[in-house]
Amino acid sequence: MSPIAPLSVFDRCRRLTGQRGSTLIELMIGMVISLLLVGGMITLFVNNKQTYRYNEELARIQENGRFAVEFLQRNFRMVGHLGCGYMAASAEEEGYGAVFPRSIATGLTFDNSNAISAYSYTTGTPGVVAIPGTDVITIQFASGAATTLTGSVKAFNSPVIRDNALDFRQNDIVIIADCLTADAFRISNVPASGNNVTLEHKTAGTMNDSDTLLSGREYGDSARVMRLQTLTFNLGQSAKLNRQGQAIRSLFQSGVEMVEGVENMRVLYGLPAAGVAPGPTARTVTRYLPSTAMTAADWPNVVSIQFELLLASVDDNAVSAPMPITFNGVTTTAADRRMYSTVSTTIALRNRF
Repeated sequence: MSPIAPLSVFDRCRRLTGQRGSTLIELMIGMVISLLLVGGMITLFVNNKQTYRYNEELARIQENGRFAVEFLQRNFRMVGHLGCGYMAASAEEEGYGAVFPRSIATGLTFDNSNAISAYSYTTGTPGVVAIPGTDVITIQFASGAATTLTGSVKAFNSPVIRDNALDFRQNDIVIIADCLTADAFRISNVPASGNNVTLEHKTAGTMNDSDTLLSGREYGDSARVMRLQTLTFNLGQSAKLNRQGQAIRSLFQSGVEMVEGVENMRVLYGLPAAGVAPGPTARTVTRYLPSTAMTAADWPNVVSIQFELLLASVDDNAVSAPMPITFNGVTTTAADRRMYSTVSTTIALRNRF
């Protein structure tokens, strides 16, 4: 076999010139295809991100709506709660389960005239700072948690409760009630812990106006002793900002932020027919009035309450275009791209039935 002859310089150059790379047109076509693929991926990513954000805000606004309705229902159903009796329309109607509470606590009135009360907030009104044009609502009721007496007690004696598991403290206002009568007083002593705890109602300082309960009733060991709850609800500005640095509104209870993203609130109060005297026959709602149309004589007769809440997503740019909003019977277009929804509920004040 003859040896292979080495390639000449001419042959090597000829082979090199036969190897060619991509042309400029081919490179441009490849770049266009790559850009199309990258553009598609970016579009898919943006769409998925927007869909995720939409679903996230939708779930959040729905959860806020459910919680707000349940929260309002749970509290407003307790208006005027006194234990086994219901709040009488007037002292003259007391009896047969209708209880008209009396108070010796200095500065406290707790009866059907202020178990629920409200006013429309205007800028500069003392007290709670709310959104102008929305209601500030205050309700009072005896807490559902209760203890009982160790034995009967006369109106001029201090009641002794079985235990202090409810952590009653000095200055707390408590209700002692049975199915016929109820009295409110401010605790003047420092209650002990444990069992057989005395709750005094002396006139010490400005605690109580009298040492004797106004009803004059002797309560038996079945009477319930409960803490008086006074709660205020309003719409206000949250201290928090959204991701865009914008202020948000929230529903507050006694200064505590409870539900964020509540943009507006409409409240109507259910009343019997005009001219119907207080009493058991005045329990059928025939009209709903805003707080601005209520008179002092109307508040004792409120037997239901309607809420309509306008909820908004906390963050902006949750939707692709401003949404139409229907609230209080009026349809407008949002000024931003937040998501909006409305919820409403009607609550019977069951302790007035």
